[in-house]
Amino acid sequence: MPERLGGHLVAESLAALGARAVFGVPGVHALAIWEGLRTTELAMYGSRTELGAAFAADGHARASGLPAPLIVSTGPGALNALPGLMEAASSHVPMLAVSSQIPSDLIGRDRGYLHELPDQMASFAPLVKYAARAQSVESIPGLLARAWRAALTPPAGPTYVELPVDLLRAPAGTGEVSSLQAVVERECAPLGQLAGAAAALAHARGPVIWAGGGVIRSGATRELRELAELLGAPVATTYMGKGAIPDEHPLAAGCACEEPALQELLSDADVLLCAGTELGEQTTAEYRLSLPRRMIHLDAAPERVGITYPAMPLIGDAKLSLRALVAELSPRPDGPSDAGEARAAAVRARVRRSVESRAGGHEPELLATIERVLPEDAITAWDMTILGSWAAPYLRLGARQQFLYPLGSGTLGYAWPAAIGAAVAHPGRTALAVVGDGGIQYAIGELATAAQHGIASKLLLIDDGGYGILREYQLEMFGHTTAVELPGADLAALVSALAVPVRTTTPGELADALTWALEQPGPAAVLLRAELASPRTLRPGPRGA
Repeated sequence: MPERLGGHLVAESLAALGARAVFGVPGVHALAIWEGLRTTELAMYGSRTELGAAFAADGHARASGLPAPLIVSTGPGALNALPGLMEAASSHVPMLAVSSQIPSDLIGRDRGYLHELPDQMASFAPLVKYAARAQSVESIPGLLARAWRAALTPPAGPTYVELPVDLLRAPAGTGEVSSLQAVVERECAPLGQLAGAAAALAHARGPVIWAGGGVIRSGATRELRELAELLGAPVATTYMGKGAIPDEHPLAAGCACEEPALQELLSDADVLLCAGTELGEQTTAEYRLSLPRRMIHLDAAPERVGITYPAMPLIGDAKLSLRALVAELSPRPDGPSDAGEARAAAVRARVRRSVESRAGGHEPELLATIERVLPEDAITAWDMTILGSWAAPYLRLGARQQFLYPLGSGTLGYAWPAAIGAAVAHPGRTALAVVGDGGIQYAIGELATAAQHGIASKLLLIDDGGYGILREYQLEMFGHTTAVELPGADLAALVSALAVPVRTTTPGELADALTWALEQPGPAAVLLRAELASPRTLRPGPRGA
């Protein structure tokens, strides 16, 4: 073969766009891409499955804020990544999926070519912001640049590019790709909308801000805090917005969206500013949450404003628009009222009493242990597991901590690969995944990935012998369980067999076990055998009302 192929163009283009690491699984049609990657300085992480690679790319993107390229091969390899792209799409995570394709002249001809799909792009187009196929070798860099830009343009999300194998193996000349322009345009909300929103907030007696994941993705946490302090407004967050304001801030009201205390804070506001949230089903109690008539909805996607709750629109990037709101508002002559801090403190106290009133179970103590042991800049990734359903509303985050949670799609198997991706993005920080025994079996092979590459992600594996939260739902709805028990697995032996050191522990000894795991130079796992109950099962008594 010639020295430089289309696959080299792919690798050089990704490096020129600013990619730091690439995740994926080699396949026969995509081998030229991996050969190209071998000649660059990009870090390559071959996963055990495309699903694991997609979740790792997601975790890397959430932790770093940059698209993480995902390299997959034609047909079944590409399709294996679809759940990861669904999560990235529904949680607005910037990701660039690059797939090989059968030869250009055979696409759509149903000739029985290896890995052929009738229309591979049609499987991806409904999930991604941008989908395209290269028509020539020369078009590859520009195509990847457009996909990179689209992934980062608010609202962020995954993009997809497919490259026929004949182009990947074709000669690419001698001119190496060293720079590519992919300027992301961020638009501030229009002046008229800003003026209306500023006037409403300036005259509000009890404003409240509700911050979502768009605030974090836009890097608008500072602007959010400045606006809240200027208004003296309590700040609640959605689960995806968790960390938009540190829990120790006096205006932080938390993100326990199902707690009456937080719901009343939102509904009693005379003006509610919803920033960077789509007001989805999980956030709004299946759209039944009562919200005030005077609402301002800041979102980069105009089609999402007003579809669930009538609101004054603020259409634009969260960082630019919040900064402009701060500039529009004049500080109150006597300074902000301390009533907002008192309201936020009252909510936090009621939520704390609600948690303390739930009889039985180790769940609050387990969260407190995790909070105490983790470093102040830790990244945690959570599966849709019982302890995750506690962490989303109740885990407290410091100013430098990050919380990764697959609420968008509600998938299993997310957290461990996501922690791998986060650890690659920030090798000096702790990345801990909290996973159940059901969820880890979706991603068990990625333990070997972490061991092979020396990735120091940590795993807290909670074994209750089944799909615990589904077990709860079945018992609640039908009075018995079906197909949710997973008995007999020796998970400690399995983890150890995949070259990851593991320690078995109890709830009372969890702190020591986690400390041990954090001290290991590479990946490490802690196995906790315990049956937990979700917050909806351990309902608060009168003291938590």
